[in-house]
Amino acid sequence: MSPMAKQEYITQVRTRYKQAENREEKGALINEVMVNLDIHRKSAIRTLRRKTKIYTTSFSGKQTIYKDDLILPLSILWKVGGCPCSKRLEPQIGNLLDKLKEFHEITLYGKQEELLRKMKSSTIDKLLEGERDISKKEYGLSGTRKSPLLKTLIPVRTYFNHEEYQSPGHTETDCVLHCGDSLFGTYAETLNILDIASHWNEKKIFLKKTKAKIVGAVHTLKKQFPFPVLSIDFDNGFEFVNWVLYNYCKRENITFTRCRSNHKNDQAHIEGKNYQSVRRVTGYERITDEEIVEAIDDMYQNEHRLLTNFFYTTLKLKEKKREGGRIIKKHERAQTPYHRILESDKISQEIKNKLKQQYIHLNPAELQRKLQKKLRHIQSLMKQQKNIQTDEKMQGVFGNTSISCNGPT
Repeated sequence: MSPMAKQEYITQVRTRYKQAENREEKGALINEVMVNLDIHRKSAIRTLRRKTKIYTTSFSGKQTIYKDDLILPLSILWKVGGCPCSKRLEPQIGNLLDKLKEFHEITLYGKQEELLRKMKSSTIDKLLEGERDISKKEYGLSGTRKSPLLKTLIPVRTYFNHEEYQSPGHTETDCVLHCGDSLFGTYAETLNILDIASHWNEKKIFLKKTKAKIVGAVHTLKKQFPFPVLSIDFDNGFEFVNWVLYNYCKRENITFTRCRSNHKNDQAHIEGKNYQSVRRVTGYERITDEEIVEAIDDMYQNEHRLLTNFFYTTLKLKEKKREGGRIIKKHERAQTPYHRILESDKISQEIKNKLKQQYIHLNPAELQRKLQKKLRHIQSLMKQQKNIQTDEKMQGVFGNTSISCNGPT
């Protein structure tokens, strides 16, 4: 008898043994097994009494909880939140969900909302892998020109102390050039101001940078901050190191400091914000047209300003220490500038209540749609400008060239 046949036989006899009603029937079955399998009586009893093993197929590995049906609602939250990294998006998911549900901008099914609210950064990275633009980041030109004037009167700041780091009102300032591939000629520039404590951000774009325009832009943006501006820190460019801005800051009781020459890390906060806040929306093309400048400034002062300060999260450095040859950095939980202001004990309740009233009426999805519409309009204007410049170059090359088609006489 083969092993398989023997096993089938034992299974059948074992079933009959369990169904037997008296000792005589069980004894007969034991004798039958002893004869057929040629085994001892005690072995036959143990064989018949043993439980039949039931083999089940078990699947190894962790069960999938976050499935592909979450990609669409997660991508909506990611785009409305300004396409941030997963560590900046994770703490903002709850606030964005509340806002989008309030304005009926998102539809969720089953346990989608519960799963989105408890989703971690590693899961966000996996689900958004196909949505992200992994193209290489570009870099623009630097237009900072050293100014020897006033350097002895303007103190150098290399870092912000703990009190300044926690108190809103201390800012870093920089100019972002929209010059394309050349620094020659007239082009637009964006004045970018960032508050260190809250990361509240204000911007203004203009053509033909002058000292007076810089001071005017600083005065305009200063009034847009929800709290008083206490200090301004900038690089060593002539647009900042001049008597006009120096006298303005002195008159307005604003502390006036500069970074060290050729030390960009002295202004690490604003340098890191220039790409996220300016380059991601304006790109690296050369801007020389007044209509384009007005369209970008309109976007800066409305949709982009509200999204950046109320809905786009940022990371703040919490701790930095050196272990051997490594520098280990720990960051605070990502928050929006708006929520940092609400949590600050340095801001009055009147300012907080004013911001809360403004936040209630904001629909991030609607703001994002308006922003994208304006960006498409700006891109079409820039394309027209590029075509006009190409035509002018072609006319410069072939304009004075005459071709004779007359044959020999």
